[in-house]
Amino acid sequence: MGRPVFFRQRVRQEAQSVAAKTFFDYVVNYVRERREIAVDEAELLAGDVMRYLHGYLGLQSLGQIEFPAVVHNREAYIRRPRDRQQEMLVRLTVLQDDDAELLGEFGTRTMVTGRIARLIEEAYYQGALLDIPRLLVLFPSSVQAIRKRWLDLVQQGARLPLAAMTKKTREHFRYLRPALAVWRYLQGEDLKTIRQTLCISQRQWQAWWNAFRQIQRYEEAAEAAEATGYALPLVEEWREIWNHNAERVRKTVADDLPWPWERADAFLSRSRFVEVLQERHGYSPAAADAFVQELREISERFHTLHRSGGQIVYIGVSSAQGAGKSLKESTLQPVVLDLVKTEDWADMDPKRPGALRWNRIARVTTQAYEQGAALTLPDIGYIISLSSDGVRKTMEQNPKVVLPTRGRVADMGATLSHAAKIIDLFMWGYTETEITRRTGHSYESIERYLLDFSKVVLLKEEGLPLPEIRKVCDLSKRVVQKYWELHDAYDTSDFQFAMSKIRRFAIAHPPRNKQRERGERKDEGG
Repeated sequence: MGRPVFFRQRVRQEAQSVAAKTFFDYVVNYVRERREIAVDEAELLAGDVMRYLHGYLGLQSLGQIEFPAVVHNREAYIRRPRDRQQEMLVRLTVLQDDDAELLGEFGTRTMVTGRIARLIEEAYYQGALLDIPRLLVLFPSSVQAIRKRWLDLVQQGARLPLAAMTKKTREHFRYLRPALAVWRYLQGEDLKTIRQTLCISQRQWQAWWNAFRQIQRYEEAAEAAEATGYALPLVEEWREIWNHNAERVRKTVADDLPWPWERADAFLSRSRFVEVLQERHGYSPAAADAFVQELREISERFHTLHRSGGQIVYIGVSSAQGAGKSLKESTLQPVVLDLVKTEDWADMDPKRPGALRWNRIARVTTQAYEQGAALTLPDIGYIISLSSDGVRKTMEQNPKVVLPTRGRVADMGATLSHAAKIIDLFMWGYTETEITRRTGHSYESIERYLLDFSKVVLLKEEGLPLPEIRKVCDLSKRVVQKYWELHDAYDTSDFQFAMSKIRRFAIAHPPRNKQRERGERKDEGG
């Protein structure tokens, strides 16, 4: 009886960890640092800030990529190879900030199913269609798993068109998912059940419901689409639902009228957003003007992270951050990751997704580390749409490569095998190039492990006790203990030459107490 509860608690903890690294949470913390406000109010303000950043300032969603889809025309429903399909590039939000909310509430399967549906809908809104092979490139899973998740939604009536799908399957379509959710809600169905079965987060539902409330204020569907910022096909379905359920709608929204700042154009100009800050969030004119300038600086900071079509930006914990600190206290580092590359199409196998899954895990983990961030297993799973257990299992199936995950880099995992393996290879005379090839670590990380080991060796041989070495080197207790044991193992005649090189590393880079340095600088200043 305890296992499901424990599993659910673990998933919630992982979701909280991932959510703390989203851009939305970054904005929430940013506004809370500048205004002493409650979390709920900060999240409300952050939601408006996000709309302004993406609307007026043109900041691309960090989890959005460009991807080739099939042009939506009659021929799109005819099954044919990719080289005979008419393609166009579409923008797909592979990672959305509220995915973490969905993960924590309903689990990995619901989150991934929601992502699949969102990408199909986004392509459709842009006049294109995805198909099963393209979904297999985006989601390293089997064709049976992808098809089952898609059919689960289609059989509920969700309009999720794919290229090469049959007419019989299309007969299940009733409404697009945002419209279907609203229709079921107006029929009196429990909202949580609707959200769970249609894979919708609470934040996403609120955004859709707010937009639905506004549409009857406009005579034309095109005008409503422009005002709300939603696609015309969706707005037309919302209007149809409103007209066919007018009495129920009036009862439901009678005391829930939309506010002026819920219009999309309130976030498409600087002056209108300043009004939102003053009227909705209580800013003074001067404070609103200063805050808007700060938001431009944030936008420019993330704009400088240049990325190509298949790349995303993810915010991870700095690889230099040791263990023992909460995420709120940790240094976060945004990194650019290749979520989809050209070679992924060749790696995609409908029946055996293992190769694509492993290559993507290794790629994003190594790229993040090379840019100064160490990803946790939940981070990796969140990025590639896999559970943390699935990530762990895939890594165990490829034991010859030790990836620089957060647990290994900060020595938070069950073992320190990554450091021991690198040091062992060095002791046996392997070059840094050979060690890089065998372990998957960068030159910089290998040098850092060897240098940390050399400092422990030097201080141990000078007679310092283990607790003092931990303080001076600013390493965790477990790391120092492991290096202490490795010194005893390799301090023999067989490894005399390699140990002499280790000692020279430490002499060239003598260990210094970082805390003492900070204290000395403070004393010198006054």
